[in-house]
Amino acid sequence: MNTRTEQHGNTEIGIIEYEGKEFAAFGSVITDTHISAYLGKAGVLTNWAGEAVGTYHITSTWSIPRSFVSSTMHQVYACVNGKTYTGRSAGVGMLFNGKLVRK
Repeated sequence: MNTRTEQHGNTEIGIIEYEGKEFAAFGSVITDTHISAYLGKAGVLTNWAGEAVGTYHITSTWSIPRSFVSSTMHQVYACVNGKTYTGRSAGVGMLFNGKLVRK
């Protein structure tokens, strides 16, 4: 199994090759108003390939006991390219979807 990413403007595509077939999906997407990226360890926001794209901090956490993905959900603030985004994530290694914080 081989993995790679392709960058198309502000959109990352993650590609996995398995038994001669390729499977592709969106990785991270960063726009002026929205972001999809991944929570890494120690407050580092990453793309699908694990490369740092910014920083984040969790402001609150609550229980979601009937979820098959995680037992907790987090409110996250992330800083990327000098812009602040807020949204939610199920934790480290999981996708963060956020929107631009308007000041």
